[in-house]
Order: sequence, then C-alpha cells, then structure tokens
Amino acid sequence: MIKKELLRKSIHFSGLLYIPSYEIFGVEIVSISLITLVCVFALVEVLRLKKGFLRSVFRDHEQEKVGAYFYSLLVFALITPFFQKEAVFVAVTTAIVGDGFAGISKMLGKERVASVAMFISSLSTVYLLGLLNFFSLFAILAATLVERVKKLGDLMLEDNFTVPIVSTIVYSVKYISNV
Repeated sequence: MIKKELLRKSIHFSGLLYIPSYEIFGVEIVSISLITLVCVFALVEVLRLKKGFLRSVFRDHEQEKVGAYFYSLLVFALITPFFQKEAVFVAVTTAIVGDGFAGISKMLGKERVASVAMFISSLSTVYLLGLLNFFSLFAILAATLVERVKKLGDLMLEDNFTVPIVSTIVYSVKYISNV
C-alpha cells in the first residue's frame, strides 16, 4: 500500500516540471503540449476504464472512474493559455506541492495536519519562487480551504480540479484590481 502511494506521489510531484517547461519553452508550446496530453490521456482513460489495465496504480475508489491525474492535466491545459504566468505558477505549486504534502499527511494517518501541511508547503514553495504576496497568500488559503470540501450538495468534488482553479482565480484578482 505505501509503495503504491509513493509511486503515485512521485508521479504527482513530477508535475513540478511544468514550471521550468513554461520558462524554457513558453506558454504556446506548453499549452499545445498540455492539450495534446489531455487528448492522449483521455484515450488512455477510456481504454483503462473499458479494459481494466493499469489497475495497480489507481486507488480502489478510482478503479471505475477517471483518474485524479487527468483532472490536474485538464485544468492545467485550461488555465495555461488564459491566465497570467504567476497565477498559473501559484496554482501549480498549490496543486502539486501543497496537495502532495496534504496527501502524504493523510497517508500517514495525520488527517488533521493535512491542511496545515498543504498551506505551509505551498507558501514555502511560492516564497522560493519569488511569488509570495498578498494575492498568492489568499490564493493558497482559498485552495487549502477548497481542498477540504469533498462534496457540494449531491456533487462530488475532485480536488485535483478545484484546487488549481480556485487558486488561479483568486490570484487573478491581482490583475483585475490592477494592484
């Protein structure tokens, strides 16, 4: 079980390659690459759900539904071409680093510290990237709160989608308000 989760988290943290890829290749190449990956992995997901392969990598509750990674990939493909680089970097950091550390905390049975781990690891990484400001602080706080919400009415929420969307939108208030 722990070995499987460590494999999942190593795949999860590989998403941090997004930031240097963006810096090296630019928004256009990264956007095209992400859209291509969404198309490829949409096909992989359809085949996986129909044929049942790759079952060992997915959690029990993911066996019969779209994998969590696909939501992250999809949201990054949606936000990359339409939002400012800093907003997207805060979203990627919160979704990859923050949610990753929250997941590790939960895996170790530390459910109560998961949100704290998410907030502190996101804040630290955003600081190291030189993006810490009023807006990134509130984006991280909003994303941390949203990560805790699993259901809205009858609708099940996927934090791999909601965390980066919320953090991007909250951070983008900076550009709307011209501050």
